[in-house]
Amino acid sequence: MAVRVDSWIWAIRLTKTRSAAGAACRGGHVRVNGTTAKPAQQVSVGDEVRVRLHGRERIVEVTRLITKRASAPVAAECFIDHSPPPPPREVLATQPRRDPGAGRPTKRERRELDRLRAQGGVLMAVVALVVLVAGCSSDSGDDSGSGSPKPPAKAGSGPFFGECGGVTIDDVARLTKFPGLSATVNNPSACEWDSSNDRTGPVASFNWYRGSPIGRERATEQLSRESTKDIEINGHKGFIASDVGICEVGIDFGGDFFEWSVSAGAASVTGGEVPPTEEICDATRELSRLSIERAS
Repeated sequence: MAVRVDSWIWAIRLTKTRSAAGAACRGGHVRVNGTTAKPAQQVSVGDEVRVRLHGRERIVEVTRLITKRASAPVAAECFIDHSPPPPPREVLATQPRRDPGAGRPTKRERRELDRLRAQGGVLMAVVALVVLVAGCSSDSGDDSGSGSPKPPAKAGSGPFFGECGGVTIDDVARLTKFPGLSATVNNPSACEWDSSNDRTGPVASFNWYRGSPIGRERATEQLSRESTKDIEINGHKGFIASDVGICEVGIDFGGDFFEWSVSAGAASVTGGEVPPTEEICDATRELSRLSIERAS
């Protein structure tokens, strides 16, 4: 017996909501037995699950499988906690915080934050990581043999995709043909539309990653999907990964990339009626094309 990792970490109260658990998985903050996990990744008794939230990593061993959120005493019986102790209060007090009630940063404030990151050590760390990855893989596609690696693209150098990648819920419903979709996640970097509010039905999502190399995401998909191929849409290169009932497209923009995911939901793993994979991938490609064409 196994359950979805996003359901399980929500049920044992590691996240406050089911959607937060799914967002943590899609953001690469959840690992099962050392491998980055998608929301639908199955976990079994004895698995190690690592969840990184709010600057702290929780490391737990699965001892009992549940899918419904339980009380704290019951949840504590479902795992063995191997997490390191939280940072001392003195360390937490030094971390910058936004004033309560200040709301989201404005566009101007976000530009200033990007400028500060570019001027500080964060950019240098990103550069070092990308150079290391480039030296160990062929993601750049450069076969010239010159021996001189290309400098990594600057984070945030890609286009601005706007809210939900410039795509509306009507666009998503028309292309996927999924009935009853409603918006369950909407923030500056991610949007999700669900027909069941608990991710058991059809789901479509858009994620925009700034300053994150697409090669790492492609490698994760290649390990977890039946098929992963290189594609090109409107002159922009990326990948398409698919399995029964799900298709995902990632498009590269130097230091940034976006990813569209379209899933038929629980029917794809329970033997129910599932649309053909090619039909799901056609919708995913078209959603990606719309995001490219509507970017600014």
